Amino acid sequence: MFYLAPHPKLDRPRRGSPRMFTIDWVEKYFSRVKPTHVIAIWVPIAILCLVRGVRDPATTAVGMVSLFALGLASWTLLEYVLHRYLFHFEPNPQSEVQVDVSWLIHGIHHDFPWDGDRLVMPPTATAVIIAALWIPMRLAFGVHYNVVFFAGILVGYVIYDLLHYWCHHSAPKSRLGKWLRRYHMVHHFSTPHERYGITTPIWDHVFGTYPNDKYSALDQRADELEAKA
Repeated sequence: MFYLAPHPKLDRPRRGSPRMFTIDWVEKYFSRVKPTHVIAIWVPIAILCLVRGVRDPATTAVGMVSLFALGLASWTLLEYVLHRYLFHFEPNPQSEVQVDVSWLIHGIHHDFPWDGDRLVMPPTATAVIIAALWIPMRLAFGVHYNVVFFAGILVGYVIYDLLHYWCHHSAPKSRLGKWLRRYHMVHHFSTPHERYGITTPIWDHVFGTYPNDKYSALDQRADELEAKA
């Protein structure tokens, strides 16, 4: 289905960068994405939104700062909801379509977590999510402030995508950096149905997906799990 390349179920995560689509141009332009693409596409749009907000005489500095901060915070919740309920939805094993969609959305990332071309969201997928949010945001915040809130959402998304890439391709030195990376690696290699937060674990605490297990301390065992994979 969907012109996907064969993707047998793996018994463990693998290294490498497999083919996703059988059509060459789809594979090249819609399958492989770099962090520079995320920056080049979405940062200018966020800046334009902020400029539009600044130039609107109906907006105030306090209102802009508040709505931008609310947008950033709202992204962390959206990130959690997308990761938990969309990326990790459980397909019916009897449905070829559901199995293919699950693998296409997120399964390939868990199968090949070191694949540098599959660590940030394709712009087409991001555009669909943003388009779905635009009208509700406009209804909630009005014509003047919705662009500012929208800019906060976009900046939060860019931070998320870059942080996710960094978690998979970095050797952090700071205590916070090591903690964030190990938190995500434990999600990949030990608790794939828990620890959904990438930029923050706050919603894992709120919704009960931050388990009190042997990995809670997030010491070097997370690195050992990755090394054995």
